[in-house]
Amino acid sequence: MKTGEAAQLFLNSCKAKGLSPRTIQWYGDILRQFVASYPKLPRKPMQIEEFIASCRGRDERKHGYYRTLRRFFRFLRRHYRIKNPMELVDPPKRMPKLPRVLTPDELDQLLSFPHKAKIKASLLFLADTGARLGELARLNLSDISQNHIGYIAKVNGKTGIRYVPISWDTYNALVNYLPLGWTTDWLGRLISTAFDDAHVVGTAHTLRHTFATLWKGDEFALQRIMGHSTIVTTVMYRHLRTEQLIEQHNQYSPLRMVFTATRSML
Repeated sequence: MKTGEAAQLFLNSCKAKGLSPRTIQWYGDILRQFVASYPKLPRKPMQIEEFIASCRGRDERKHGYYRTLRRFFRFLRRHYRIKNPMELVDPPKRMPKLPRVLTPDELDQLLSFPHKAKIKASLLFLADTGARLGELARLNLSDISQNHIGYIAKVNGKTGIRYVPISWDTYNALVNYLPLGWTTDWLGRLISTAFDDAHVVGTAHTLRHTFATLWKGDEFALQRIMGHSTIVTTVMYRHLRTEQLIEQHNQYSPLRMVFTATRSML
């Protein structure tokens, strides 16, 4: 099979599965380079490694090449019984990437700025739920409601539909402006501009990272609210909370237990 034909079959499958346009574009950009390098579908791991090594970007981008090809060849193996050379290719190393997170003061500065009401409502929803930008862009008036417990938003995300609690302030701000009527890309630009106006560094996704990092409740509840497919992603944010690390250290350090026992004997 020619690489170009295989790539097109893969991209068609991604569209049929409903992957986001950005994800499909990312796969397409990488596979076009792959097709140019190997018009005939490569079968040896060495060829794959050469292609990944040819990436001039940083380690995160090289890892993106690896992930794309891994999914591409898994698709070919599953649907066309083509041997998967990625099984013998090790992922390239990459440095841990810590997301940008707002401090409570920065979050207050962002939300206190006199944004236009529609932008303010968008910021409140993202900060209140940790939702993805596309999830907000797809939100309709019928998706937010009130019941005997509180206010709920029905969010349509990567892992399907989930029901997310929202505050009264968020509900009250959104109710007059849904649907927003903006594409995800345009909404992202407007949110970035709102950050600039408030002199706070960040993007819409910064609010998602901030929500997860500052959350002090149950991890499984956070997973459901954020729409993470696995708890592993959720737990990652716990490593970003210095405050929690200090609390845990103060409580469970063996040295503290020794000193406590010594004091009790005095």
